[in-house]
Amino acid sequence: MQKIVVLSVTEEELLAATSNAQDMMYVKRLLESIRLRVHLPMILEVDNKGAVDLVNNFSVGGRTRHIETRQYYLRELKEQGIISVICKAGSENSSDMYTKNLGRKEFEKHAAEYVGNDEYMQA
Repeated sequence: MQKIVVLSVTEEELLAATSNAQDMMYVKRLLESIRLRVHLPMILEVDNKGAVDLVNNFSVGGRTRHIETRQYYLRELKEQGIISVICKAGSENSSDMYTKNLGRKEFEKHAAEYVGNDEYMQA
């Protein structure tokens, strides 16, 4: 659960993306500290087009001025070539099976990505 109140879905997605980017940077530094190479840019997939557009600087309106601080962090990482923020449709987002109640068809589609074919059905 996030510890702050957000004013829009786009702001919430941007907050989640920023939090994920911070985790990605931690893991990047950890891997580099043990002399492993990290392929850049790291891909950050977001399922909200408004949040992706804000990070990629495609649209900024008067209603988004209260969330600029977070978007600047992501923009800086993007401009440095460390991350690439792309939009991924919610129907293609396999993490939805952990965060939403899905119908059988969607659940089976996403479960197959994690356990392969129909192995989970045989148990």
